[in-house]
Amino acid sequence: AAMRVVNSNEELDRFLKTAAVVSRDYPVVISKYISGAKEVELDAIGRDGELVNYAIAEHVENAGVHSGDASLLLPAQKLFVETHRRVKTMGQKLCRALKISGPFNIQFMCKENEVMVIECNLRASRSMPFISKTYNVNFIAMA
Repeated sequence: AAMRVVNSNEELDRFLKTAAVVSRDYPVVISKYISGAKEVELDAIGRDGELVNYAIAEHVENAGVHSGDASLLLPAQKLFVETHRRVKTMGQKLCRALKISGPFNIQFMCKENEVMVIECNLRASRSMPFISKTYNVNFIAMA
């Protein structure tokens, strides 16, 4: 396995031409890094696909900077109102589509009101106890 960071289509083309093996058995995974994007989390409780309660937290570090030991701001401090709305709306839509009952966490990458899902976890996140304590609401008991 090899990993490369490329900054142009030409660099990508050059890397793919020199890669040892590229086939269905050895696919190439391409991830796009979006410079200056915020990482935002929605921790929520669903019941039969309906959003019961939620909290939106903002990472101190930009998306792609930390290694799983993120520092969070709760409530989010520097999000556009429209970004906040889009995060909540996407959380509601995923909750309905997946018919979630229980705790879940969605990580988003946000830049200039564009909101993209990084991942959705159908479990309580590490931040859920922090959120419960901050808002004085037992999210897990709601589940």
